[in-house]
Amino acid sequence: MKWGAVAVALAVLVAAGSASACGSKKHKDVVVGVPTTEVATAPRQARIVEEPASSSSASGAARRSPRDPRLMIGPDGRPYGSPLVFRSDVPVPRDLLFILVVGSDARPGQNLRKANGDSLHLLAVNPKTLQGTIMGIPRDAWVEIPGKGNGKINSALSMGGPDLLAKTVRHLTGLPVHYWVLTGFSGLSSMVDDLGGVDVFVDHRMDDRESGAHFEAGWHHFTGWQALAFSRARHSEPNGDFDRSRNQGTLLLATLTKMRAEVEDDEGLKRWVDVLTRHAELDAPLRSLLGLAALARRLDPASVANVVVPGRVGSAGRQSVVYLGAEAGELFLDLRPDGVVGEAGPEATTTTTSSTTSTTSTSTTSTSTSSTSTTLR
Repeated sequence: MKWGAVAVALAVLVAAGSASACGSKKHKDVVVGVPTTEVATAPRQARIVEEPASSSSASGAARRSPRDPRLMIGPDGRPYGSPLVFRSDVPVPRDLLFILVVGSDARPGQNLRKANGDSLHLLAVNPKTLQGTIMGIPRDAWVEIPGKGNGKINSALSMGGPDLLAKTVRHLTGLPVHYWVLTGFSGLSSMVDDLGGVDVFVDHRMDDRESGAHFEAGWHHFTGWQALAFSRARHSEPNGDFDRSRNQGTLLLATLTKMRAEVEDDEGLKRWVDVLTRHAELDAPLRSLLGLAALARRLDPASVANVVVPGRVGSAGRQSVVYLGAEAGELFLDLRPDGVVGEAGPEATTTTTSSTTSTTSTSTTSTSTSSTSTTLR
């Protein structure tokens, strides 16, 4: 599930666009692994769209249960317009950030921390260049879980909660995990509903009875359950769980685009942070959340890459697992110095007039922050 977590503050924090160029490097969706030993074909490009002025999500089609296999749901969304001018006095982090966003597969009444991880994304944000990466980690990746032996990475959550899962991700990737965010099925759905839905471009027909994703290709204004269905679909996807993880990243990016189109000041930031804290668990100090949200609001989705860790499907005993090889290691090394896939762009430039700073272009973890009042798009 895309896990609303990237929704708001932290998750959205790194949300961003599909493939685009920034500075001297190209950001694009990276295939990452396929359910065979063969190299995957280039993934479809996901596009982000805007929340319509008048959503038709109240139509009969949109009200149907996610399990309802009847008619396909047609497009009812449209692209977001230009971002609002944003003015804020909130200090933002200045050093590289890595945030683990986890969607638990706990069912109603179950403890989120005692179930397996259904969705795993490591979000990297470089405040200096205002670039980032959403890196999906295959939930069936066969890894060493510190103190527990080898197993699927998603089982680390049930073995030791989000702290052990974060430790496992650090051990696997060599990357820091400064904060984690944890939510569940209902948490994601509720976050999307509380934010008024989110618009996403579905670039291919999805007809997945298991997840409830019955969407014609086009722009869709997703309600909570529709966003959940979209982010859980894998049976309709050519590359199964790999495409599913990519779609989850796309939902995060769409949420950031929505944030840029709706939030223009610190009051707007507070609303988004409030939604996050109501529907997710996290280990970031409350005093830090507004600064993380302010940083997220400064990110251009076109400057954040949506990638999935490469791997191949195999077996361990009777389990179907994903083995990560040299390509995965190269990706981890690439992200380590700057959180960017490929070459990072130049540092963001600012111009100061009176007490207002305007950020005009694109901007590891300590607690240092910048406290200037900013005005930007």
